Amino acid sequence: MNRIWKMSICLILLSINSYQSNEKAAGMDVRGKSTWLWNTVDIVGHKEEIIGFFKVHGVDEVYLQVNPNIEKEHYQLFIQMATLENIHVYALDGAPKWATVKGQSALIAFFDWLEEYQFETSEDQRFTGVHLDVEPYLLSGWSTAYGKTVLNYQKMVNEAVIRSDSLQLPLGMDIPFWFDGKTFNNELGKGNLAQWVIGRTDEVGVMAYRDLANGENGIIELVRNEMEFAQAAGKKVKVGVETAPSAEGDFLTFHENGEQIMLAELALVDAQYGTYSSYNGIAVHHYRSWKDLSE
Repeated sequence: MNRIWKMSICLILLSINSYQSNEKAAGMDVRGKSTWLWNTVDIVGHKEEIIGFFKVHGVDEVYLQVNPNIEKEHYQLFIQMATLENIHVYALDGAPKWATVKGQSALIAFFDWLEEYQFETSEDQRFTGVHLDVEPYLLSGWSTAYGKTVLNYQKMVNEAVIRSDSLQLPLGMDIPFWFDGKTFNNELGKGNLAQWVIGRTDEVGVMAYRDLANGENGIIELVRNEMEFAQAAGKKVKVGVETAPSAEGDFLTFHENGEQIMLAELALVDAQYGTYSSYNGIAVHHYRSWKDLSE
């Protein structure tokens, strides 16, 4: 590490400590805490603020969207800072079109960029995993050509597994809680879609977007099948919750509830699944809206 990098990191860590002294610890006492960072441009001028927020809120894993327009030096410095704080950074991307034949090019471009980046940087500046958020059910074909759309989605997952394995990086995929009610029957076999994705990847983030832990429609019940599938397969599950406003209803997000209520509900989830080997903590969507919620 050259002198300029050392000086930069020292100054930034001083800023982080200053940030922490002005913030009240959130007390999110669960096994693992993750969040999505979609606005990659934030790492250009707000590295210390972001890392400071993560430290205060106990975040040990962040899914950082890859934006090729951001200079690689910003990724290098941000990941190096995160590494010093024992925060793992996963390369994040994905879009519904990735689950189409034409959309495969975007998947390949993402992994090509990631492969080049990993090769060019030092160990403490590298991503430690891959996290994809594809959401194929937003495609019109999900309702008009379900079988074909699901097959294309599965092929995309398989390609992502191959590319992640070649980089020796664990692969995580976001899935909705209701994937456990979907099936497939095609050239790849037949079965439950949630169970298949869990079996192919290292970890899934189950988007259990509700603002209550208990109850028939609560977070705990919505992720039960996925937790059992992962337990049997020796895989991991992150339980995802929302903090951004939702046009579909306030019950889908903690935006109207506030951070303290969210933390109390998540503690119940943690208490329920803390003994499961498949349980890998909570994922809060996403950094900016969570930050707004905590202010």
